[in-house]
Amino acid sequence: MRRRNLGWAVIIVLIIGILITTIVLNSSHQNDTLSKVANSINIDNGDQKINWSRYQTTEINLTTSVEITKPGIYHLTGNLNEGSVSVKVNEDEPVKLILENASITNSSGPAITCYSGDDLVIELVGENYLSDGESYSETYDTDITGTIYSKADLTFEGDGSLTLDANYQDGIIGKDDLKFSSGTYDIAAKDDAIRGKDSVYIVNGNFTILANADGIKSTNELDQGKGFVLIENGNFNFTTAAKGIKSINSILIYGGNFALESTDDSIHSDNFVGILGGDINIASGDDGIHANRELSISGGNITISKAYEGLEAQIVTINGGEISLTTNDDGINAGGGADSSANNRVGAGVFDADENCTLSINGGNIYVNSAGDGIDSNGWVYFNGGNVIVDGPTNNGNGALDSGMGIVANGGTVLAIGASGMAESLSSTSTVNNVSIFLSETQSSKTLIEIKDSAGDVIIEHTSAKSFNHLAAASIDFKLGETYTLYLNDEPAQTFTISSTTTAVGGNQQTMPTGGSNQQTMRNRR
Repeated sequence: MRRRNLGWAVIIVLIIGILITTIVLNSSHQNDTLSKVANSINIDNGDQKINWSRYQTTEINLTTSVEITKPGIYHLTGNLNEGSVSVKVNEDEPVKLILENASITNSSGPAITCYSGDDLVIELVGENYLSDGESYSETYDTDITGTIYSKADLTFEGDGSLTLDANYQDGIIGKDDLKFSSGTYDIAAKDDAIRGKDSVYIVNGNFTILANADGIKSTNELDQGKGFVLIENGNFNFTTAAKGIKSINSILIYGGNFALESTDDSIHSDNFVGILGGDINIASGDDGIHANRELSISGGNITISKAYEGLEAQIVTINGGEISLTTNDDGINAGGGADSSANNRVGAGVFDADENCTLSINGGNIYVNSAGDGIDSNGWVYFNGGNVIVDGPTNNGNGALDSGMGIVANGGTVLAIGASGMAESLSSTSTVNNVSIFLSETQSSKTLIEIKDSAGDVIIEHTSAKSFNHLAAASIDFKLGETYTLYLNDEPAQTFTISSTTTAVGGNQQTMPTGGSNQQTMRNRR
């Protein structure tokens, strides 16, 4: 008998070891991915290597168009109506333009054009204004479409301000690397506001953008280490008719204050999005934050007050942060495929399980208020840590929790409430005990939900935002064999005993256990 017990003990230890290894691998994979992306981007800080003391400063009072053909520093003041500044120097030569209370308007083309050079640095002093025309003359190449256009690396610095009216198409175009070290920018653009082909790197600054297309974008998909947007700090207030921040490769946000209102995705990458800090407030007509491949959140305060889906990528990993999502469809979705508009979504029809899709929550405080699925993955869902609360759907065609392969709780606290029609329980392969409770009557919004242990201590507490008749809960405080009571508005509603890893209680149980052949019944819902 002892040998048999010992054998079971060994098996249990092995199972726990495998599950712990899975948690560690999930977390370390995301950290490795984030590190690899951060290390792979090619930041060109060539502006910092220029010894400007070697160059002469030329004073220019703007009265007519200026053509700069020699490297150096050019101090521009005054008002230039119906003219422009152009830079044409050798490919290895730098130019600095100091704009001090300068105004340049050009009804037939850009205000500033750099045709050649190594680095163009624009330093802002005082208040400056630039404006282009609604159409460009035939003397300009067709790819010149911005009020400021540079074929050289372009850097903005200084504590001054720039007001820019892009009447033709784009506001600022850098065909190489584009960097902002400081300054205040107020940009109204008929198309994109800021476009850096190789990169957009923002160290700091204040940005107010009104754009008929994208706010900030990087487009290079051919060169390794390019096509990224990197933001370290700053203040960003965007209203855009397309995407707010867009990258062909990767977006990394380390900090800053963001107020993004967009018709399309507010933050979008065709590959990877990593958020490590910042205060991010989003109102989106499509996804709040979308990555075609991978989304990693390790910190920051993220509030998505309006979106079709809140967070979406094939692989979603949350290691920390304060996150609040209000959505018309899924709150967090790990689904395969590229992005699409909210009216014709990828995956909006047939539900296919996909083991390549993973949603892992390892830490942080996450709140989801969704009209569709709250936490959704075409593959696996892992709750490894953190605190997760879901006010899920009131319709029976969606669930507060939804997966294609399984939902596994290994740590943290989870409370997901919603309609019971498509309610899904957490997997029995979880290492954290959990409960699925079906209520005989639908509860109204603003219901105080409390789960207490036999001593009367509160294990989980939440006030519902919507009506519900099912809840799923997981907590490291749920002990096998112990009895707990669900209170609704301070009245006992259901007493239950944790009899196994997954315990189902209440009448009319239609819960869909996760994983295995049961998923075949789910393929026609989303």
